[in-house]
Amino acid sequence: MKPVILLDIDGVLNPALRSRPGAVRPNPVLSCEKKALVRRLSRSGRIAWVSTRPADFTADLEAQLDLEVEPLRVTLLVRDGDDSEPTPKLRSVTRWLARMEAAGDADWDSVVWIDDVLGPDARKWAHGHHQPVLLEKPVPDQGLTEAHVIAVEVFIEDGGGGAGVSTP
Repeated sequence: MKPVILLDIDGVLNPALRSRPGAVRPNPVLSCEKKALVRRLSRSGRIAWVSTRPADFTADLEAQLDLEVEPLRVTLLVRDGDDSEPTPKLRSVTRWLARMEAAGDADWDSVVWIDDVLGPDARKWAHGHHQPVLLEKPVPDQGLTEAHVIAVEVFIEDGGGGAGVSTP
């Protein structure tokens, strides 16, 4: 089983921001631990960024990660009312997944979504999605941990076994 792994940045990877001389914005720097965890995830499935961070920010992270397969990027189109939803990114994720399937670009058989903002609407969506879904919700100040990666690996080894939710 090879999932698409929807990966948030803030509250999950929590890169440090280092200022650079002459730069307009700070440079994001991932800890060695987070780099190792994301590399393990990338061996389990295709990473897709689900973040409001700009493309140059994720490109800086990708350069540090040096992954074998370039991550995808979920298009986040925040519409009126999305910010008031328990999971503000849910509509965008749903549209993106459907668009990828319609275009024949969805080469995965399950979905893993790792985000610090996953509400009951995401759990309801996960249970009704046509593919197995695992939701992992890190504690924002800790972010992604070994336990989350192990949960993903177990989910894959078990063949998805239906929708699952892991929360702090």
